[in-house]
Amino acid sequence: MIKWEQPLSEEIFKSKYMINGEDTPDQVFRGVAREAASCERESSLWEERFYEEIASGRLLPAGRILANARPDSPMKNYNNCFTIDIEDSMEDIYDSLKEDAIISKMGGGVGFDVSKLRPKDEILSRGGVSSGPLSFLSIFDQSAKTIMTGGHRRSAHIALMDISHPDVEEFITVKQGDRNKQLTQFNISVKVGDDFMKAVEEDAPWDLVHGGRVYRTVRARDLYDKLARNSYIHNEPGIFYADRVEEFNNGYWAFKMDRVNPCGELVMPSYSLCCLSSINLGAFVRDPFTDEASFDFDAFRETVAVGIRFLDNVLDVTDYPLERIKNFSRQWRRIGLGFTALGDTLAMMKIPYGSEDSLITAGEIARHLRDASYGASADLAEEKGTFPAWNGEKLAKAAFIQTLPAELQARIARTGLRNIQMNTVAPTGTISLSLGQNCSSGIEPVFALQYDRNIRTGVGDETRRETVYDRAWLLYKELYPQATLEDKPDFFTTATEIDPYRSIDLQGAVQKYVDHSISKTLNLPMGTDFGEYKNLFSYAFKKGLKGFTTFNPEGSMQGILEYRDEKKKTRISRELAPDRPRELPAHIHRIKADGRSRLIVTGILKGSLYELFCIDEPDELFPVPDRVNGKVIKVRSGRYDLVTEGEDGLILEDFTKGYDSTDSSLARFISMALRHGTPLQFIVNQLTRDSNFVGFERTVSRVLKGYIQDGEEVVSGQKECPDCDSGLVFRDGCVTCPECGWSKCS
Repeated sequence: MIKWEQPLSEEIFKSKYMINGEDTPDQVFRGVAREAASCERESSLWEERFYEEIASGRLLPAGRILANARPDSPMKNYNNCFTIDIEDSMEDIYDSLKEDAIISKMGGGVGFDVSKLRPKDEILSRGGVSSGPLSFLSIFDQSAKTIMTGGHRRSAHIALMDISHPDVEEFITVKQGDRNKQLTQFNISVKVGDDFMKAVEEDAPWDLVHGGRVYRTVRARDLYDKLARNSYIHNEPGIFYADRVEEFNNGYWAFKMDRVNPCGELVMPSYSLCCLSSINLGAFVRDPFTDEASFDFDAFRETVAVGIRFLDNVLDVTDYPLERIKNFSRQWRRIGLGFTALGDTLAMMKIPYGSEDSLITAGEIARHLRDASYGASADLAEEKGTFPAWNGEKLAKAAFIQTLPAELQARIARTGLRNIQMNTVAPTGTISLSLGQNCSSGIEPVFALQYDRNIRTGVGDETRRETVYDRAWLLYKELYPQATLEDKPDFFTTATEIDPYRSIDLQGAVQKYVDHSISKTLNLPMGTDFGEYKNLFSYAFKKGLKGFTTFNPEGSMQGILEYRDEKKKTRISRELAPDRPRELPAHIHRIKADGRSRLIVTGILKGSLYELFCIDEPDELFPVPDRVNGKVIKVRSGRYDLVTEGEDGLILEDFTKGYDSTDSSLARFISMALRHGTPLQFIVNQLTRDSNFVGFERTVSRVLKGYIQDGEEVVSGQKECPDCDSGLVFRDGCVTCPECGWSKCS
């Protein structure tokens, strides 16, 4: 019997998965295990094995399996997502719309490619002009809004378009987040190949083509900038690196893997499906939070083998929404076994997410997942037969198969495989929150170690506040009850603290061992500018990612996991400050004001001022020139050390001790304003405008003024650009948008 560690996990599990008359979670686990084992000759034996893995929290079946897989379930669809095709005729489009509706009604998400559809304003053979792919996407979007999948939720969708399609610029800009709320049931991604990326690098022209006809030619870099800019501001489109995906196609001789499911973890051909489960990596950490912490690879491989068999059985016991999907799926037997809780697992092993050790550890976990999966599929092929479309000679030439260990390749040549491809890393949001006891999701780092939520008590409008903990952090606090967020260890790194390049590095370290794809959203650090964002786009391609999706917290669409004031909209919005790393780069300024000598220390976070300290200068202990670089180290709450750079660097321990003067109070208020996003120019203006302010305030304002980039002055009121919603600046007599270039001059 599962023991719930937090009320939220239990509530989510009951509402999402105990929907077939169950009274206990154990009845859910038993029902899922019995259904998955029903196609086995030794069904009782395998029912028990499946039950043990699920009830222990090691194997987490995907949502449709947990919700629906029961011997007497009225909804027999056990697969999360499907792909279909859309051909370029009115009849085919509406046939596809019907297929989409049938899948949605059964509880599945849908992915497809609209690149075959002729561009807008193309002259039709029977007169008139084409309305273009975007018009038909709107019809699919409206259908998805209308149909409640399985009677509980609306269907998720994703649409892809090739970067060479004549309507790709309209496709790129169709979704602008909360600004226009278009295609709200769809994610969208652009299919990009190596040839386009080469054209961008060489600043070459790029043809927009359909049906062999060149409609127009654009500058590749301009198209790339438009794609990157809309993603930067509005978080879509994502990128689908088509050539990289095809390199991993084990069935290359029979089909292209040219589409993807709505969350992006399974790349596959049309009329295929997502048969998913994940392994909770945290269950395999031995001696967590100690110097002896380790990962039990032997036990992990055993669970992987059970998971592969479990998913292969699901293909035999599930219902299919379309006969074409049933036939294709059983011909190739594609499945997707992945993992979750990587962020928690690294923390439990005292490894910071994004560190070199984390790349090595994550890569090793992915390698063992791959090898154990292909070994288990070979075992099943020997016992039950290969997938019907098996061609051993051609499979042996597949690029991904050739990355397997030589002995495993030889074994596959002898026995064959039961499944054409079998690994992925899905987002696992709800199953991680519930059955995973609020472990970190998929490959993602921990989003927040803890947060508060308000819960209605059922008595009028009365609510109570409850703290929700990340599972690894909760385990750590059980070991160390005095632990607080302020003194958390360095290995507890959250999403906002991780260098985005290192996050991409980690995804790349895992991707080379995963035959499908990985669902991951890169949370951009606050203050990421557009130039840096384009660099990240390019870096993701160079690191071998199959897709790239980001979330900009300063973009046009609100995130799900973020702090927000739920009061009336007339109330002022309150924003939480970004977490402070243990160490911050710092500049140390010596100033003189009112006849006194002081040190002004400015802490820098991601290129922006984050904090300010003011102390009486201890000349005898800490001699510095007018300005030097250094760092401020937060030893614990209220204790900071100051260190200068260089071989002869000096250190001033606990330098804020006695930090209680009027000057220090002003510094605290300035720090508070900086951390919560008050524009620097506003602070400078306030420090200089009052005639009663003394020399110290004016001197501090001169220090701060040096940090205003390029002499820019923020327009009072933070007015928004009419084209892209970014904040405007005043420069040389003109109001200008630094992001898209819009301007208006006086």
